[in-house]
Parts: sequence; structure tokens; C-alpha cells
Amino acid sequence: RRPPKNRNPLPQEINLCQPFLLKQIDIIKPQVIIALGGYAAQTLLQTKTAISKLRGHWYSYANIPTMPTFHPAYLLRSPSQKRNAWNDLQMVMRKIGI
Repeated sequence: RRPPKNRNPLPQEINLCQPFLLKQIDIIKPQVIIALGGYAAQTLLQTKTAISKLRGHWYSYANIPTMPTFHPAYLLRSPSQKRNAWNDLQMVMRKIGI
């Protein structure tokens, strides 16, 4: 869920929510995490690198393989990037054995 007026979360909001995210990850025990969009990827991976550079490569968040890829809203605005997102999702499917 986004903050009011669809703004990016403030650093203190991220810090307050991170323990809840980590607890959810601990409960769910996902095989992989898919970070949808630049803000999510940059926040989880603690980087300023653009999503266009991050996508297509594996990283780790909370010791779980993490694949950054484009946000679905971005893909609606930039359909030429759908192939790249599909390639990312195929990497995820291979990783989890689908």
C-alpha cells in the first residue's frame, strides 16, 4: 500500500515497516522475492541503481534470492519492456523449478 497521495515512503516510514516485512518473510519463507519497480528494488537492495540496470540479475534480501523487475504500471506505459520483464520472470520460474 502506498502512502497518501501516492508519494514514496519516507525513510522513517520504511524503517518502521521493515520489521513487519522481515517477520512476514520469516513466516512465509518464500523461495524468491520479486521486487516490482525501481523504488521497491532500490529500497530492498539499499542502492540508487536504476531498475533498468538492476533487472535481470539476482540479488539477496534477507538471505532470499531477489529478482528486481519492472512494475506492472510501468509495463502498461512502456509495453516494449514487457519482453525484459518476461525474461526476468522466466529466471524466477527456473529458480523455483517451474
